[in-house]
Amino acid sequence: MSIKKVTSHPTQNESLIFERSHTGRVGYRLPKLDVDAVDLDEIIPADLQRSDDLDGVPEVSEVDVVRHFTRMSTWNYSIDLGMYPLGSCTMKYNSRLNEKVARIPGLANLHPLAPEEEIQGALELIYELQEALAEITGLPGVSLQPAAGAQGEMTGVMLIRALMDKRDGVA
Repeated sequence: MSIKKVTSHPTQNESLIFERSHTGRVGYRLPKLDVDAVDLDEIIPADLQRSDDLDGVPEVSEVDVVRHFTRMSTWNYSIDLGMYPLGSCTMKYNSRLNEKVARIPGLANLHPLAPEEEIQGALELIYELQEALAEITGLPGVSLQPAAGAQGEMTGVMLIRALMDKRDGVA
C-alpha cells in the first residue's frame, strides 16, 4: 500500500504571508517571566529605542508561519532529490558517508599550514582520490581544489567554458 500525497507537487501560487495576516493573530507565545520585570526606559536610552511599533509585520498564527515557510522550503532545489553539479557546499551533494569520513580526527583536525612531513597520509589520500575519480569518469585529470563557495563556482564555470571553447575550436 502506498501513501498518496494531497497534491502531486507544491503550488507556488499562494498568497504572501502579509496577505494572510489577520489583526490580532499572534505567531508566538512568550513564557511567563520567572524574574522581576524591569522598565526598559530606565536601562535603554530613548534615542536607542524603536520609535515604530513593528508596523507591517504580518499577524498570523504560529501554525500559519510554520506551514508557510515549510511550503516555501519545498520550492528550493533539494540535494536529496537530484544532483546539482555547481554551487556552494550547501547545494552540492555530500553523501552522508562522505560527511562521516570527513570527521575522522586525522583529517578533520589537519591545519592548512601543517608541515609537509606531517601531512603525507592526507596528500596520498588526495592523490589516490584524484586518480580514482579520473579513471572512473574517463577524464584526463581531476581537481579537488577549490572545494566550494565562490572559488568552486568559478572553477566549475571556467571548466565549462574551456570545454565549450574546445568544442568550438577556439582553444
